[in-house]
Amino acid sequence: MKPFLAYAGKVVHVGPVGAGHAVKAINNALLAVNLWAAGEGLVALVRQGVSAEKALEVINASSGRSNATENLIPERVLTRAFPKTFALGLLVKDLGIAMGVLEGARDPSPLLRLTREVYEMAKRELSPEADHVEALRLLERWAGVEIR
Repeated sequence: MKPFLAYAGKVVHVGPVGAGHAVKAINNALLAVNLWAAGEGLVALVRQGVSAEKALEVINASSGRSNATENLIPERVLTRAFPKTFALGLLVKDLGIAMGVLEGARDPSPLLRLTREVYEMAKRELSPEADHVEALRLLERWAGVEIR
């Protein structure tokens, strides 16, 4: 495993062949869920007159925090920077892989299925090349507000 440490900060053996692929896909599916849910919540709060920055201050000191609320939204959505780091099309591909993992195991997954549909819609509306965080622009468009 030592050669992997040259390009990976942490290496974890997760199981038999294919298990790492499954963990990566489910991890990215959870990223998608957290990002979209945080976006929905922040859109609702902004429409109620709450500053997204202040809302995130509370959320990140509480139980609703996630990588999306701690890093992605403050660094990309609030700043309107949206750097291209992980394409929306790749996230949608990973959501499809996650669905395959769940279907292969016959596991229930209504929220992940809905999340895939939402991101498929975002990919069609924005473009596969858009950054995955830009999916929140679709929420903003629907609500008629910017997350700020």
